[in-house]
Amino acid sequence: MEWLKEIEVLDLLDGDVALIADALGLDILIQLWREFPSINLYISTKPLVAAKKRYIRRFYDGNNIKKLARLLHCSEKFIYKAISKKRVKGEFKEEGKGL
Repeated sequence: MEWLKEIEVLDLLDGDVALIADALGLDILIQLWREFPSINLYISTKPLVAAKKRYIRRFYDGNNIKKLARLLHCSEKFIYKAISKKRVKGEFKEEGKGL
């Protein structure tokens, strides 16, 4: 699909493919076309939310809520909810191991 780089294609793009090309570049779009032709993709944020909660559980020290919120681009309320759920379980745990 390298032939796409030999012609102007950006004016042919619309919708999601235009967003991808604009945000990530034509090379990424071409790679997606190559790897996932004609497949509708939905990129869920559920794993990202779970990763943020895991990070909070691992690095919360009792005094760094604002720092974590800034770093993870989430609200302080999100941090409080994540730490309150692990307190209910009795201790700070990560994948079944005490931290």
